[in-house]
Amino acid sequence: MVSNAVVSHSIFLLIFFCSSAISIPDSNQTMFPMACSTIMKCDASLYHINNGQQTKSEIAAAYSVNPWQIQPIQRGGVEDYLITVPCSCESADGVSGTAYFHDTSFRVGTGDFLSDVSNRNYSGQVWIFGDPLLVAGEEFGVKLLCGCVEDESKIVVSYTVQSRDTLSQIASLLRADATEIHHLNTKLIEDPALIVPNWVLFVPMYKNAYQNTKGPTMKHVWTIVIAILSTLTVVSLGTLAVIFIRRKFKKSKQNNDTRNSRAPSRSFSTFGTSSFQYPFSKPKSEAQKRSFRQDVSAFESEKTLIFTVEEIEEATANFDESRKIGEGGYGIVYHGVLNQQEVAIKKMKSNKSKEFFAELKVLCRIHHINVVELLGYASGDDHLYLVYEYVPNGSLSDHLHDPLKRGYQPLSWTTRTQIALDAAKGIEYIHDHTKARYVHRDIKTSNILLDESLGAKVADFGLVKLVGRTNDDELVATRLVGTPGYLPPESVKELQVTPKTDVFAFGVVLAELITGRRALIRDNQEPKRTKSLITLIYTIFQGENSEAALEAVVDGNLHGSYPMYDIYKMGEIAAWCLNEDPVGRPEMHEIVALLSQLMTSAVEWEASLGGNSQVFSGLFTGR
Repeated sequence: MVSNAVVSHSIFLLIFFCSSAISIPDSNQTMFPMACSTIMKCDASLYHINNGQQTKSEIAAAYSVNPWQIQPIQRGGVEDYLITVPCSCESADGVSGTAYFHDTSFRVGTGDFLSDVSNRNYSGQVWIFGDPLLVAGEEFGVKLLCGCVEDESKIVVSYTVQSRDTLSQIASLLRADATEIHHLNTKLIEDPALIVPNWVLFVPMYKNAYQNTKGPTMKHVWTIVIAILSTLTVVSLGTLAVIFIRRKFKKSKQNNDTRNSRAPSRSFSTFGTSSFQYPFSKPKSEAQKRSFRQDVSAFESEKTLIFTVEEIEEATANFDESRKIGEGGYGIVYHGVLNQQEVAIKKMKSNKSKEFFAELKVLCRIHHINVVELLGYASGDDHLYLVYEYVPNGSLSDHLHDPLKRGYQPLSWTTRTQIALDAAKGIEYIHDHTKARYVHRDIKTSNILLDESLGAKVADFGLVKLVGRTNDDELVATRLVGTPGYLPPESVKELQVTPKTDVFAFGVVLAELITGRRALIRDNQEPKRTKSLITLIYTIFQGENSEAALEAVVDGNLHGSYPMYDIYKMGEIAAWCLNEDPVGRPEMHEIVALLSQLMTSAVEWEASLGGNSQVFSGLFTGR
């Protein structure tokens, strides 16, 4: 009897201790937020169970992301979605310390309860503490569970357990390891053989695991093995081919030159350099030629398409003046047609080879919807040529500064917000998501091009620089480059180049989107002096009534049709980017997260106009 009492008392103490240690309310027993590590922000993925009640656009709006961040995934014949989101270390009600969350919001409907909205719109992944009051018609912010891990090859997926799921099935579905899933969710999973529907689990999935979600499932380890074997084979064949070509080149240079001139007009160059003509008409030393060949070899492995000069001339009607669509310090851009595809061709003097190689090396390795795509290149006749995809709607500068004179309609506020978000994503990509980290160094509205649906693409990488992955690895340039009006103080005074150089310039772009003004404008009172938007933003946000001051300079082409709250938020982001101290500026991924929220707000504002306003920008036609 005594023994039973002791046991009962011990069990009571154990239950009490466990309850006190967890301190999570009953409504959240299906989930435990992931505690923050040293990582403050990362990209995460949320598994969305497709209940058929939402369109893809509605799902994107619900999660405050763009539709292209939503990737289909097949599960038992049903198409669900993986949604890539920014994940941040934050504090939250009911959480001891900090944990990882993705912030979004929804419009409260009549009779809505948060638990119902969580299950209906967010697959039950909303963190709920207590009994929050929802008021119909109001916007309500929610936190979705997400996670970050140190392993850069993996991304954490927040997955809601479904009926008849097992740990091994989830691991197979998400190309993950069941043991790692268990270790990441020990607060929920005591016995790996027992998992309960509606639990929210963190699954460490290998990045790029779903290149083809409709294809057969394969173990990630076999993918790695096959990739390694394929790479070794290609490298071995490449080495043999290079040795063979070089020997042939030394033995019969003249024959090789003749053979090159008769070769097909286009080729995918994989080995050696014989397919690339030496572009300079003046004799060069062996050291110069060797340096040139080394530059070529750096990007030939990317299988860039090579064109002949004859093809370039034919595509541009022999560089007819009527085909000219742009001109800058590094060359003239012509419109052309190659293989029945519209292209933009930059013609550069051979003395601009440094800029040519800078752009070629970067764009060969970058493939992103918000970066202008390089299709190929050519050389000869003392000129170098870069062939890009054709972006038909000109530059952002054309649409902001006297647009009617250039045949364009003024941009609506929603479109401006989307352009800002697109451009930010392009810059974020070269900063954070490429194998090497690049700084563009010439971000400006004339280097942001707009496609047929006014999607933005970052262009002109002639000044790009490779920098290290840490802020300590600052690059000191040998000369000042860039465009006046967009240059940060540290670049002007000390020639420092870091990713924060691009952030500063992007702040000027945001200021142009708000005001419609150029980065530098003539002072009407003193014609020999110029005023900068940088100074204007400083003045506005250092004043007492910054909102009124900002509203006074909003672009008149908006004709008063804009949400002032969103205008002010974008102004705050611009001011943050324009911080004189680079350490005080945000990272591009932080800007993308903020602009994503602004985009959701802008779409809701525009939808509230009912499509009757003159500034309604056509949400259902792609923008």
